[in-house]
Amino acid sequence: MSIDTRHPFDDRFSSTHGDLRERIERRESLRQRGADLCFIALKGAMFLASSYLMALGLPLLFFLLLSGGHADALFGHIANLAERFLAADVLRRANFLSEFKTLLIGAATLVVIARLPRFIRDLDRELSGEKL
Repeated sequence: MSIDTRHPFDDRFSSTHGDLRERIERRESLRQRGADLCFIALKGAMFLASSYLMALGLPLLFFLLLSGGHADALFGHIANLAERFLAADVLRRANFLSEFKTLLIGAATLVVIARLPRFIRDLDRELSGEKL
């Protein structure tokens, strides 16, 4: 007669232990996915914020180029624009603001499109764990 060293409860314990291990691995996987999602959200928010700040700086750059890099001419152009804006009637102000808003949204869109491939490449590299 052979001696069987296995007990009927061994199968239950080993399957429970395996289930526990699977649950721990699943929880760690969910935690990692949550961490990745938070990382992507933060990086995306920083990307959009910096892109919109760049787009808001483009009109200033335009006036700086228009003035030839001289501060007094720059502020002269901005003062001229402000005086004309304040002297205009309400309809012209609304039209100017509408056109300026469209211009800024277009500029922001172009900045985002230009920066997006590098952002995605950097995000993929950081999530995969590669080092520079």
